[in-house]
Amino acid sequence: MKKSKHIVYTLLFCLSISTFLSCSSDDNNPGIDLNQEIVLATFDYSNLSVNSLPNMIIANDANGELLTSIETNKIPGVYALTAKGYSASSFMLTTLLETDRYKSLSTIKNVPVGSKGTAPNRSLTSNGTLKVTLSLTSDIQVNSFFIDGLRGISDSTNDIDPSSGTITRTFAYNKEASASKLFLKIEYRTSTTPATFTYKWLENYKETDDVTLTLEDFTIASSIPIVVDDEADFSSVRVLGIYENNYTVNLRGNFSERLQITTGIDEYIVNYDGEYPNSNHSKTLRSSTFPDNISITRPDWDFNYDSSSENLQLQTSGDYLFSNIYTEMIREGEKDLEWFIAIPNNEDKTFVVPQLPESLSGFENYFEDTSKFDSHSADIIDLANDNGYEDYIKSSIDRTYDIFDQSNEIISIYFNR
Repeated sequence: MKKSKHIVYTLLFCLSISTFLSCSSDDNNPGIDLNQEIVLATFDYSNLSVNSLPNMIIANDANGELLTSIETNKIPGVYALTAKGYSASSFMLTTLLETDRYKSLSTIKNVPVGSKGTAPNRSLTSNGTLKVTLSLTSDIQVNSFFIDGLRGISDSTNDIDPSSGTITRTFAYNKEASASKLFLKIEYRTSTTPATFTYKWLENYKETDDVTLTLEDFTIASSIPIVVDDEADFSSVRVLGIYENNYTVNLRGNFSERLQITTGIDEYIVNYDGEYPNSNHSKTLRSSTFPDNISITRPDWDFNYDSSSENLQLQTSGDYLFSNIYTEMIREGEKDLEWFIAIPNNEDKTFVVPQLPESLSGFENYFEDTSKFDSHSADIIDLANDNGYEDYIKSSIDRTYDIFDQSNEIISIYFNR
């Protein structure tokens, strides 16, 4: 009986050891063949211009160990980062953009494995022409004449004929990418009247290539002040009108005033900027009604860090989404260095500085002494409309950054101002 119990205990012990080893193996590498190539991320940069295309794309694990890197040789195309047997769900992504003047690194922490980035095609072919002639009397002095809504402009001219009192603007543009109507805004004055703002919505312009207008075709817009209730040492507000989803018009009026235009506008974007000692507070708001009074409260956020050549120890407070550290080092006779680092706001307060390929020189022990930075700051960022950190990652690897066109709030802290 004792012998049978001993056999049972031995079997149970061996089984438990086997299970422990199996579980340990699964935790470190759950079902992943160590020789299997794992696609960390794919980047379709076929549409990027040579100036915008990263020179190098780099992947590191959470401990900063170099996984792989790709040199693009500034050739637009599709690039894939792969690593053998990588079992983690995320990695650290760094891109290098190098010019004749500087080397700029951009690092994003916690990029999901399997991410896909697609840069949009911004090289639009012009397939339409438009000539807009503004006929004026001799007493009118035009300070500015804006036309908004055209896309893919490859050529434009601006001719003024004092003898006939006409201003002629011509454009070569892309019809499909341009708005169905254009927003025209004029600021003018006469010998007896102060600055006056007028506007016009030009419809059906794609059906003709020649339009002649007079001031009688325009509507006078009221220029009104916007009251801002905040605690900043100095603040400013910029108001944009949105129509047809993504076309913007600048509603700037006299000095700090804004043009109160409601006809044709679907939504308004308010860009607030407030200056504080050693920091800046910016906020983007979207509204369906024209803003006249804006109340802004600076959020109780803070960010700092201690650094060494290996890692950054973060000191954070406040409920925000992520931070973006910016550093710049100006070097006499050599290319200047920049490094942007995006870090989500979570319980992990240690950022491991990623190992870089040996071919990338200049960044050795970069964070060992932060006093050598000529520019040194951090943006503390929150996004609205249910946008999260992964939405920021997607916008970044798509090279669009259009997520900042939505509602957002940023505290910029300047460490060496």
